[in-house]
Order: sequence, then C-alpha cells, then structure tokens
Amino acid sequence: MANERRTQFIETAMKLFAEKGYHSTSIQDIVEAWGISKGAFYHHFSSKEDLMLSIVKHHFEMLHSAFMNVKQENESEKEMLVKQITLQFEGMHSHKHKEFVQMMMAEQLPKISHDIHQYLFKQRVRIFNWYCQRLIEVYGEKVEHYVFDVVTMLIGMIREYIFYILFNPNMLQLRSEEIARFIVRRLDAIVDSFEPHESPLLKKEMICYFTEIEERERRERKKQIVAHIARLKETLSSISLDKKTHHQLHSALDTLEAELTNEQSAPREYVVKGILLYIESQKIQPLSNDLASLTEIVHEYITNDR
Repeated sequence: MANERRTQFIETAMKLFAEKGYHSTSIQDIVEAWGISKGAFYHHFSSKEDLMLSIVKHHFEMLHSAFMNVKQENESEKEMLVKQITLQFEGMHSHKHKEFVQMMMAEQLPKISHDIHQYLFKQRVRIFNWYCQRLIEVYGEKVEHYVFDVVTMLIGMIREYIFYILFNPNMLQLRSEEIARFIVRRLDAIVDSFEPHESPLLKKEMICYFTEIEERERRERKKQIVAHIARLKETLSSISLDKKTHHQLHSALDTLEAELTNEQSAPREYVVKGILLYIESQKIQPLSNDLASLTEIVHEYITNDR
C-alpha cells in the first residue's frame, strides 16, 4: 500500500510539472494536489529535486523494463531485437509515458540537480552496454570488432525517430514495428558494409570509462547493501526481543546478504523480496528507516543487474 501511494504521488506530481513546468510548480502546489501537509511531503521526499529524481527513476525503470526484460518466445535473435526496438518506441509515445518524455525534453532535467544528471548519465551508459551485448548476440563475430560504432549509430537512429514521433503529428501514421524493422534492415547493411581489416572509430580503450561504469556502480551498491545490513544487525542486537525472533531476523539478514553478494549468480528477485517483506512484516520501528533505505538500494541493484 505504501508503494502504491508513493506511485500515486509521483504520477500526480509529474502531471503538475508537465502542465505548469518544474520551476513554476511549488511544493505548496504539490501538497495541495496530493491532499497532504508540507510536513508529510518531507516524510516522503527530502526536496522538490528528490521528488523529480523519483519521477525520473520511476518512468525510466518502467520504460527500460518493458523492452530489456521481454521474454524470448521461439524467435530468432534478430526478430527479438525487432520486438525490443518496437517496444522501446511504443513505450516512448504511449499514453502512460508521453507526458513524462515531453516534460523530460522540455525541462532540461540534467540541470535540475547533480543526482538527476548522474542518474541520466548512468542510464545512457546502461542502454549503450545493453545494446552492445544484444548486437553481438544477433550478429556474432561480424559485429564484435565494430560494436561500439554500430551501437552509436543505432541509438542515434532510435533517438531521432522518437523525437519526430513525439513532436510531429504526421509521424503518428508510422507503426512502431515498421520503424523498428526499417532500422534493423539498416543495421544489416551497416554490419555487412565493413571492409576486411577496416579499423573501427571507437575502440575499447577510448570508451572503457563508459563501458565499465555499470560494474563500478554495481560494486558501490553492493558495498552500500553490506553496510545497511550491518547497521540493521547492529540495531537488532540492541533491541529487546524474544530469542526466537532475534534468531529468525538475524538469519534472514544473513541469507539476504549471501543472496545479494554472491559472485557466482545474479540475486533471485523472489528470494530477496520475500526476505525484505518478512522483515518489514515484523513492524519493528527501530529498523524501519534503515530497512526502507536498504529496500530502495536493493531494488536499484536488482533492476540494473537484470
């Protein structure tokens, strides 16, 4: 219920920002639309900038999840790529996200706060790395040597067509799948066009900072997770609870830490969510703030690890 309420707050605020503009919308405007006090606002968000960051994260996670995590159903890798690009276009001009995307383009979001700038940069890197992996899965060795250049061209094509769809009503007659297939045919031609021994423009050593940023971010999040779990254990040890509850909660935290720090496999989302829900269900007030922070970091960690 708390997550549903937070989502409602985020969507209502996003509509306000889309209608009035971010800088013209006051916190008073927001709390009146939400039907809560200013004090309650600061219980959920530390500032208007923090609220905007939450809006950006909410929509980007939904947009990316829609095409990055789509299941393969007896399709070739190339057909799967067509579907993923199609879903990317559909997400960008769907009713659910259209206002957000238009607001994002109008508001110059990176200038609102350093945190938003950093988040958007990391998402750009995430998309770049994901497409590098996908194109190697689709085209194999033919593209591997030139993958950074081809992905740069692919993302450029996608962004330009998205721009035209959003701001040119005449483009609405084009179907998302039609654009996606057109782009993939251009990719086929680009991959086939490389001459033997032709050197790529973008080499690994030139952009290693960008290609490795996700791994650095992942390591940092893992450190934060371990630190939060350690704090929860420390707080738990200082609370007067019956022996059985103490033991069960400590075991749950140990299991959660093992699941999230396992280097051999990705964390199982259903296990992680189950443990967090179990701890939350105990309703132990001294744990609530650290548990909420841990839940947020874990969510980002799992989302970016898919």
